[in-house]
Amino acid sequence: MRSAWERAPLRFCLPRVKRRGYGLGNEFVPWARAFLASQVLNARLLPPAFGMNRRAYWWHFRTAPDDWIYNRALEHLLPVVEFTESDYLEHGGGDAVGALERFAAVRGLHRRRAFVLVTEGLWGGFYHVQAAREFIRSTLYQSRYAARNLLRLRERIDPHKVLVGMHMRLGDFAPPGDPRAYQRAASISLPIEWLCALARSLDRALGDTWQLLLLSDGTEQQLEPLTRQWRCITTADLPAGDCSDVLALANADLLVCSVSSFSTLAAFLSDSPYLSFLPNLYRHPQGVYSIGDYDAERDKPGNPTRAALEQLPCMPATALPRGVGVDADGEIPSAVIEAAVQRHVSRRWESDLVRSGVARPVGSGSQR
Repeated sequence: MRSAWERAPLRFCLPRVKRRGYGLGNEFVPWARAFLASQVLNARLLPPAFGMNRRAYWWHFRTAPDDWIYNRALEHLLPVVEFTESDYLEHGGGDAVGALERFAAVRGLHRRRAFVLVTEGLWGGFYHVQAAREFIRSTLYQSRYAARNLLRLRERIDPHKVLVGMHMRLGDFAPPGDPRAYQRAASISLPIEWLCALARSLDRALGDTWQLLLLSDGTEQQLEPLTRQWRCITTADLPAGDCSDVLALANADLLVCSVSSFSTLAAFLSDSPYLSFLPNLYRHPQGVYSIGDYDAERDKPGNPTRAALEQLPCMPATALPRGVGVDADGEIPSAVIEAAVQRHVSRRWESDLVRSGVARPVGSGSQR
């Protein structure tokens, strides 16, 4: 008679770390994909081998610094099944869950007892792992410092003012340059003059009813053009703030995003409107913009941007997109500012019944 160990399935899903790893936002793309695979296959999810990552994320997520040894041993001892971008597109693309289910059916993975499914790479973006959004949020929140940092940050934020979160990546990005260079380059810092122009636009629209949360790896001197004119809430003094900063930015009423997977991750986790630097965006012949380039001849069916362009005729022309490109003049469309204000108002506890607030009657049939 076989033991329980022999009968139990030995299935693992593993996001493989390449070279010395990537930044937090980039690491979460294959990690979320592996999470979804683990749910489809009833397998054990393993985190990335953060011991290899030069940013020491193993400390944040309480994994072992030598975790890469265990991961490599699994790939040596068990049959390896790779789920690549080609597999994703071959099995329909789009939402990763459907593609994984079709992939598993073709490979007969539900009938196999022992294997390790490996996936790597930044392909697919956050759209294809949208079913893992709460997994990402909870993983960030349960990291070593996130909850404590967010409680400390909460004391610095005025709950009665609109919260605008700006992310400015400076440390390992090239300095700002010609706006024409931004579309093809993914590692150029935003012009701080643009951030100042956005702040002036907010001043004109909101007066003193808004506040600025500034998240940056820049020095005081680099940020001085912004900080000398506006009182900025910062988190530089909070320990190991990578995870808490993403969540704090995601919780703002309006986000200002850099060309960084950190900002992209925060916007993905948020339901608030967000702004991007228009020269960073790719303009399509249809008159719309996207973050990434797109080649109709190269990109296959299942590519999310291709699917969005195909659905464009069905989208209401008057619908306000959540993400909006703003040109170098920093003039924020009034509809976007109003959306941020409404986002803020809807989250006030005073008008939320379940948090002991009060609500006015709504609709003509309501009793007075």
